[in-house]
Amino acid sequence: MRRAIEWLCAILLAVVFLAACIPKIASPHDFAVAVFRYQILPHGLINLAAIYLPWLELVSAVALLAPGWRRGAAWILFAMLAVFAAAMAFNLARGVNVSCGCFSVGEDAAVSGWWNVARNIALMAAAFVVLRTTGKKQADLHPV
Repeated sequence: MRRAIEWLCAILLAVVFLAACIPKIASPHDFAVAVFRYQILPHGLINLAAIYLPWLELVSAVALLAPGWRRGAAWILFAMLAVFAAAMAFNLARGVNVSCGCFSVGEDAAVSGWWNVARNIALMAAAFVVLRTTGKKQADLHPV
């Protein structure tokens, strides 16, 4: 049963991050604008983040589907989700309305809300489940 839950969480995260990275990879300029609007990163890192983050999301999403790479991918995605949730919460707390930049990076992207922070925390929980179950021997999963 734990293996099924691990796989479900891994597949959920992979699908979410694959869906999220595609518009960012397709339109790095628009994603750079979304990153800029968060007003958190120094200007010199905005383009770097806009270029590398979507590819890190893609590689991590695919790696979740390979058992040997799953644990490392789950750690990366857990950390990314924590940073993204913190950035959104920081901007919401200081009254800066920015688009999430999660699944749409164009002019039609929805403004972030506390729902986005909650969603990221829920996805962090899924990554935590993957971390807790991946790489453990069957005997470790079912103690006598």
